[in-house]
Amino acid sequence: MKGKLILLAGAAVGYVLGTRAGRQRYEQLKGRADAMWHDPKVQQKVADAQQAVRDRAPELQEKLTDAASRATDKVRTTVQRHDTDADVPEVSAHGRNGHNPPG
Repeated sequence: MKGKLILLAGAAVGYVLGTRAGRQRYEQLKGRADAMWHDPKVQQKVADAQQAVRDRAPELQEKLTDAASRATDKVRTTVQRHDTDADVPEVSAHGRNGHNPPG
């Protein structure tokens, strides 16, 4: 029983010390990332990227509109073809649509 209590106490101390060390390391990393993000060079690159997206947006919008239009036309053609095929019933030796006639 005494060994279990010592083990439990050691685990608790290790957890507390590990948590403090982990939190300290996290704060260090967070501070470095924050400093890097606010660096003027990084912010200039972010602004450049935003401007590039704004410049290309109309071109990309046109391409997406064309692609959507082509896809819509293809679906309509496929649906119309399917509807036309469905209007003509198949007749076989077994009757209409491959089923035996009633009776």
